[in-house]
Amino acid sequence: MFTLVSKLVDLLLDPFLKPDESPPQELHDGDHLDIYNNPEDAPFLTRSQNKSNTVEGKVTHLFHDNGLIDNEIYFSLSDVNGNHSLQVGDKVETTVVQQNEHGGWHAEQINVLEKAWETEVEETKEIDLAELQRAVVVGKVTEFYEKHGTINSDIEFSLSDCSDGFIPARGDWVSATVEESEQEYSQGVEQDAWDIQGSITIKKARNVCPARRDEIEGRVTFVKNDFGFINEEIHFKLSACLNGYKPKKNDIVKATLVESSQKKMDWRAIHIYPLSSTSDAYRSKQFQEPAQKGTSAFLVPGQRPKFSQRRLILPVKLPHFTVPDYLESCVMEGRELTEIAPYLVQALSAATYARRMSLLLHLEEIQMQMDIRQFDLSRVCLRHVGEYLALTVPGLAEGRPSVLIGDKIILYSPSDPDGPSYEGYVHELTCTDVHLKFNSNFHCQYGGEDYNVEFTFYYYYYYYYYYYYYYYYYYRNFNCFPISVLFPKELEVKPPQVKLSDIMPSEKDIHKSEPQANGEINESYLDQRRPTQRYQFPKRDVCNKTSSSRPEYTMPCSEGLKFFNKNLNQRQKAAVMNILIGQSRPVPYIIFGPPGTGKTITVVEAILQVLKRVPSSRIVACTPSNSAADLIAERLHLSGQVSQTEMVRLNAFQRSCDSLPESILKYCRFANDLESISRFRVIVSTCVMAGNMYGLGLSAGHLTHVFVDECGQATEPECLIPVGLVSGTDGQIILAGDPKQLGPIIASPFAKMYGLEMSLLERLMSRELYQRDEEKFGENGGFDPSLVTMLVNNYRSHPAILELPSRLFYYSQLRPHADPSLTHTLAGWSLLPKGGFPVVFHGIRGEDIRENNSPSWFNPGETMLVMRYLQGALKEGVDPEDIGIITPYRKQAEKIRLMIERLNMPFVKVGSVEEFQGQERKVIIISTVRSNEKLVGFDVRHTLGFLSNPKRFNVAITRAQALMVLVGNPHVLAQDPNWQVLIKHCSENGGYTGCDLPDFSKYDGDTQFETDSDRKL
Repeated sequence: MFTLVSKLVDLLLDPFLKPDESPPQELHDGDHLDIYNNPEDAPFLTRSQNKSNTVEGKVTHLFHDNGLIDNEIYFSLSDVNGNHSLQVGDKVETTVVQQNEHGGWHAEQINVLEKAWETEVEETKEIDLAELQRAVVVGKVTEFYEKHGTINSDIEFSLSDCSDGFIPARGDWVSATVEESEQEYSQGVEQDAWDIQGSITIKKARNVCPARRDEIEGRVTFVKNDFGFINEEIHFKLSACLNGYKPKKNDIVKATLVESSQKKMDWRAIHIYPLSSTSDAYRSKQFQEPAQKGTSAFLVPGQRPKFSQRRLILPVKLPHFTVPDYLESCVMEGRELTEIAPYLVQALSAATYARRMSLLLHLEEIQMQMDIRQFDLSRVCLRHVGEYLALTVPGLAEGRPSVLIGDKIILYSPSDPDGPSYEGYVHELTCTDVHLKFNSNFHCQYGGEDYNVEFTFYYYYYYYYYYYYYYYYYYRNFNCFPISVLFPKELEVKPPQVKLSDIMPSEKDIHKSEPQANGEINESYLDQRRPTQRYQFPKRDVCNKTSSSRPEYTMPCSEGLKFFNKNLNQRQKAAVMNILIGQSRPVPYIIFGPPGTGKTITVVEAILQVLKRVPSSRIVACTPSNSAADLIAERLHLSGQVSQTEMVRLNAFQRSCDSLPESILKYCRFANDLESISRFRVIVSTCVMAGNMYGLGLSAGHLTHVFVDECGQATEPECLIPVGLVSGTDGQIILAGDPKQLGPIIASPFAKMYGLEMSLLERLMSRELYQRDEEKFGENGGFDPSLVTMLVNNYRSHPAILELPSRLFYYSQLRPHADPSLTHTLAGWSLLPKGGFPVVFHGIRGEDIRENNSPSWFNPGETMLVMRYLQGALKEGVDPEDIGIITPYRKQAEKIRLMIERLNMPFVKVGSVEEFQGQERKVIIISTVRSNEKLVGFDVRHTLGFLSNPKRFNVAITRAQALMVLVGNPHVLAQDPNWQVLIKHCSENGGYTGCDLPDFSKYDGDTQFETDSDRKL
């Protein structure tokens, strides 16, 4: 047995230890590895006489550094002969080996016989995508005469094709389904001459309806002949006036609107009737005066409300953004930044906001440029692959460097530094290669010469960041952008954006509700928050400002609203109701969603309710990543409540069609028709892609609601790109996320130091307006429900796994509601120190090691234990896809993957905490790696990195559903307060095993928790 263990350890260390060196082995009682004691329990370790064969097949799967041929033959990319980069669909010939009688086949020599061309597949998908989009249109009525018209100049429709009595006009924005048909034609050319025959495609629109509607009360500001204006921004014709009403200037009217481009105006009134009129003839016709009047005939006139606001157009032309030379010099020379930017050490304020954020973005850009230089290549050659030149890039699969389609790469000759350099653009990516296009002459002349390669990072993202701050800085001087969005100090209650009578139950129904013992919204809380009779139904444009006390607020009750998702809990329903009523706008409303509490489900329900109940709404739903944006689009689609004419998924041109989920393909579009895309009712995109719409010159109110999911993972500039689109004082902003989990990834240490690592979500929740008040808002988790809803029902984890993060980070509020048939399946696992408590901390006093000059660490002893628990979980029948292994160091992850591969075990995801954020697994195994007990106090907190970061700790321990195994050195980890609590928690509940425990008392004086106040700007 010892020989086998030694070989496995050598597998990890070779060739980094000398032949006479042996790795430290410290296996205590209970630390033996069962998989080595009983080979029959681990057939993938049994070595019998190998069988080999030569076969032909196709590559069916590709992972980072391995894959499958014909779905069953495992191979490593290192076994591919020649300088080929494999793709799914490639035809290969390989020598395969069966390592034991019942084991699988492993490819050892791979020769490429025939390449599968990705371009053909992508073109096919693009055609399919166009076919899916052909059946619908969101466009503008370009002609309408009597009963016939056209949309976008080529789609015909008739009045009978319009829905709900809608009579369109030229300039109206409409949505419709489209039918296509072929029509034969024959045209004669003079008598006895030849005929021209053929067919044309006729497009016919059906179900034509306005893209957006609204109802408003306003003032007639202009009337002439047969048309007029309301509030100086709504066009109407006299034919829209009902019951013979003839409007006069200054009449107060109620109007039904449709979105329409009428010169500089965005709305057209289709129905108008008066609320008050200066027309005596109309008043006498419509109303009968009482026969008897009061004794006083004198009327003191009041002041009319001001309805129109200054028309705001977002900027289109922007200055060119470059990093200031003085700033770059300051960073490169290591000088103090506060010498050139003293406001960096001042409290963040409206006065310094734009300058500070712009400077932080410049610092991040400088660091990105410095980092990308590390991956430059010297004296490499390219090879011709079809129309491209292919360049092999080491580390490409791991994202080091991160290269995207559209990125620029510079070539220059090492032997001729004064000669020309060549600019190439990335057109395709494989696991190891980038396919580039240069000047056509360079392609023809290139004959395999060596070139130096310089990488550049994609400036596109930062362009929109700077864009926003230019916009903010330019417009804040005109008081058009509400400071209350960025620096809210008081709550200004707005009128509800829906009729309360439509969604609120009667007073009788409210009194029927019983108090909830579990801390949900109950009757006593409704009574506490119920507004006074005078303010129960606020009138339009009436608000209640206060800074010393909370304003009166209409506390919603979910009993009167029909929800699309029948499985929402009370907190989720309350969040949706608060968003739907929208009385806190434009102050951002926050959905505080701890792990597994259904945050995204709540966001989706809120989007649907706003879409269906606020006809004038146009929603942009954003996330920091494509995967999260795809998830929102998928769930909206699965709800069955959105049509193809209502929702669009806006994608960057770099995305290939095969990366798009099949269920949302019909909604997907690229940024080549932004004018049409901007007219959909729901626009789903990443935060950065939303910046494309700035170039359209949209007016205030074009986009009415912005939802930013996973807001805590976005930088503040990134988040504010979509927020800036919902400009004006009546837009509604909803931020969803968890400030207690990992924030955005920042490269620059200076940008981190001065606040770029703090998300907008976290910064807002640190402000006084959003602070918890347990005494006043105890029934809502301590948060003011007009601003924050904290979700508390956890649908992910076993109660034993949930207890610790709830106590450390979530005010002991989280409650287990997950399905026991999932979370309790491993409660009786044989490797648990105590049955029924599926949390294991296995202590081992191993050794952390670095290879040569590598900055990354690995721990052979911990790797052995990880293999033991992985084998135990697989033996229990857990699917490999339901297991995740988290480790902070790239080298440890590499060693674990190597061990899994060499032991012929199935593929299991191994990665950092960042790679697992937002994910869940039935089983999570955590290897902490660091084991140097000489580090104490500040040194251990500084050196442990991820281990001493409360947010990373929180993410790591909230991924598991049924079983969490932690492997580490308790004598090192106990110096961090959170890890100390976890180790004690496991020990007190019987979940600890392994080496002796440390004396916790000697660390108590050296550790302290990081508080929220420590993070304030």
